[in-house]
Amino acid sequence: MTLTDKEYKEFLRTHLDLLFYVGHKKNVLAKSITLTKFLNLDFQIKFKCRQTLFEDENLIDEYIDSNFDHLTTDQIKILVGFKKKISSSFVIFKCLTNYAIFIDTKDNRFYAVKALGDSFDKFFENFPVQITTTLIPYKDKIIYDGFIQSSGVYYGRNMTETMNEDYKNAKHNKEIQTSLV
Repeated sequence: MTLTDKEYKEFLRTHLDLLFYVGHKKNVLAKSITLTKFLNLDFQIKFKCRQTLFEDENLIDEYIDSNFDHLTTDQIKILVGFKKKISSSFVIFKCLTNYAIFIDTKDNRFYAVKALGDSFDKFFENFPVQITTTLIPYKDKIIYDGFIQSSGVYYGRNMTETMNEDYKNAKHNKEIQTSLV
């Protein structure tokens, strides 16, 4: 249910380079911070760079324009994918062999989401569980952007049964989104 090692490294490098750029551009990071130092910084600093990026998506185009000669076609597709993001509160309903089923709590839409390097069951003991994250397209898949915030909310039997019925209906009606493109 995870990306291949090659895909994961490609996504991670592209995403972290973008966050590093945003951190410098918006003065979240001191000018003296190098990429190597940034990669070793606390998660909270990277999260702040991510939030800053989401406040001004023009930064994606600026980054692509200023690095166009150094970016591969796949990297540009990853970066453009951030513009198609869905930031929301989700329920990770269940983990399947190839992906996890996410339910958007705002509109009850279902998404088939690949994990990055570690499967979702490494982060959470029980499902369903409510989280906040951002979904983005990656190649022909849906992934999350690497930042998950757990609300600590787990669901009881009655809610789980209701979600299961909704899931069965969505599956039967082919309403489980496997792409954001």
